[in-house]
Amino acid sequence: MKIFYFLALILFSLNSYSQTTFGYETATDHGDYLTETIDGITLTTSYTNVNILYAGGFAGSTENIAIAGQGYLQTLATFTFSEAVDITSIVALEGRIYFIIDYIFTPTGGNNPTITASVTNGGAPVTLNWTGVTSFTVTSVDANYAFDNLIISPSTLSTDEFTLKTVKIFPNPTTDFIEVRGLTTTENYNIYDVLGKEVKRGTISINEKIDARTLENGVYFLKFENANALKFIKK
Repeated sequence: MKIFYFLALILFSLNSYSQTTFGYETATDHGDYLTETIDGITLTTSYTNVNILYAGGFAGSTENIAIAGQGYLQTLATFTFSEAVDITSIVALEGRIYFIIDYIFTPTGGNNPTITASVTNGGAPVTLNWTGVTSFTVTSVDANYAFDNLIISPSTLSTDEFTLKTVKIFPNPTTDFIEVRGLTTTENYNIYDVLGKEVKRGTISINEKIDARTLENGVYFLKFENANALKFIKK
């Protein structure tokens, strides 16, 4: 019995340790997007005029939250990860506590359902339980978006697809073309801006380049099907 209890305690500790909570305590504000890196995983949170605010426990939050600036109502927020992750939950907030608004959570990656959650009295914990997710969006009617305590863990999905640990973009930053090094097969790709808007899509083969000349200067994410996102800068 003692041995069983000891092994169970070890397994519980390992599972607890594997979870990561993005609470925006160490996030960097880039204007219309935030980045935070914890345990080697980078989360990019994107929507118009998003910034970091100390909320002091408002509506189920803890300390800092990601929130749209005063007077900025949103219909789309995008969360992008530097690698595929499993997502447990997130605290969804609405700056106007007397409003009841449905937030629609739509994942990319894995085989996961879209989830709708009603945010009332300023906030609600939302259970997602997604696996193999590389990004997700939140959509709604006009809302004063705010979020906190996004709980994730490294993806447990096994896949025969290529891994982006061996795939690199060159040059980065770029002014015209980007070369994707490390591909072993032809891949479909999408390029998104920091607000989650798709700006380009196509197919790339080994030793081919992607034309970035039509992109405006800024930060973008190159995503392949069932794989992670690569960030690059167009100058």
